[in-house]
Amino acid sequence: MKTENEIRLYQRYQVIHLHLQGHKNREIAQMVNLSEITVGTYLKKYREQGIEGLKMRHSPGAPRRLTQKQEEQVREIVLNHSPAEAGLKTTMNWMSPLVREFRVQYADRSVLNLLHRLGFSHTRPTYTLAKADPVKQETFRTEFQDVKKN
Repeated sequence: MKTENEIRLYQRYQVIHLHLQGHKNREIAQMVNLSEITVGTYLKKYREQGIEGLKMRHSPGAPRRLTQKQEEQVREIVLNHSPAEAGLKTTMNWMSPLVREFRVQYADRSVLNLLHRLGFSHTRPTYTLAKADPVKQETFRTEFQDVKKN
């Protein structure tokens, strides 16, 4: 316990330590500020699997709100249509709020995760200069590509 840096794992070890000292589940729950059900779960895992049963596992997170077929539909629409063509009230690029409103209610972070999972990357829109010289811009792009290659 003394060498454990992960606070949640330390707390699990502490529950077992207090149990082995003879404390009841209700007392342990009050001492470590957990519910009795959680204390009971930790003790059950310890009895069945030993210390290994207390180790932290990867949490899969909440279930997906869209089916795989729906996700593919979103991917297809974003790839092949502009937001205006998809019936949205804008001519801007796809943005997380637009995709969220288009299918289901998502938090912005969840939409970004969805888009990343579908193979898209998040970029912020940039402005274009109204009086820019297109010849100079093309020259810059060509020179920039050469620099990037090296």
